[in-house]
Amino acid sequence: MLKLGYNRILSETKIAILRGLAKADGKVSSLESLSDLTGIGKTLLSKHVNGSEDAQGLVELGPVEVNRYSRGRLQIEITALGNIVLL
Repeated sequence: MLKLGYNRILSETKIAILRGLAKADGKVSSLESLSDLTGIGKTLLSKHVNGSEDAQGLVELGPVEVNRYSRGRLQIEITALGNIVLL
């Protein structure tokens, strides 16, 4: 039931991002790494991960977590919810 609800609000691009993270054992250390895995440009990835004024991102929806570190480094990680969505 939960999966069906999320599949309605997650675009194909967001699903592709989740699949890319799953291929990388659940996390990547940069948008560039995620771009290499998915073939999606970094600007579009940022919009789908972080959201925009007109659309919720994966972070807000819950399937992805972003941890920010010093010097602009970050880690993008799929959550348990994200893994459930991919089942």
